[in-house]
Amino acid sequence: MESFNFTHDGAGDTSWDSTLLDAESTSSSGSESSDDEDGSSESESLPYSATSSATSFPLRVAGAVVETEFKAEVAQSLERAFSEGHSVDNAAVELKTLRMASNVPLSMVREVVVSAIVDRINIVEGPAHQKKEIAEVIGRWGALIDRIGGINAVETITYLQVSAIPSFLLEA
Repeated sequence: MESFNFTHDGAGDTSWDSTLLDAESTSSSGSESSDDEDGSSESESLPYSATSSATSFPLRVAGAVVETEFKAEVAQSLERAFSEGHSVDNAAVELKTLRMASNVPLSMVREVVVSAIVDRINIVEGPAHQKKEIAEVIGRWGALIDRIGGINAVETITYLQVSAIPSFLLEA
């Protein structure tokens, strides 16, 4: 039977340790057979087993860590692109590279890109001035949403709505 240890030190470092348990340490039912010398059962000291339903928990935690780290990387990449005036094509190439290296779905990249673009739009007084502010940001960076790969208007609008909610809540 194989067991897994998952550790996360809080500073962004995660590690997995997989070990094989010998057949003598488990009974035919898959449970641990006897108590240790100190009186504690082996099951108290073992991490999740490959046959345990609890193995999905560390995998979900690892997925959440990867997602959080990926979103932070994309946000940093976009901030550099915005502040240093990169071209949309260069920003798209960098985002595609991050996506491939992290093996995440395109929808996650699109979510972060839409949110970052919305965050760049300053809230100003008056509809004409606000429309101008929106047009400037979208005119400069809007094409990035399509250039990261695959055009999905419904998904993009959904992320736009979710990203815009905090702005409206702050004004209320």
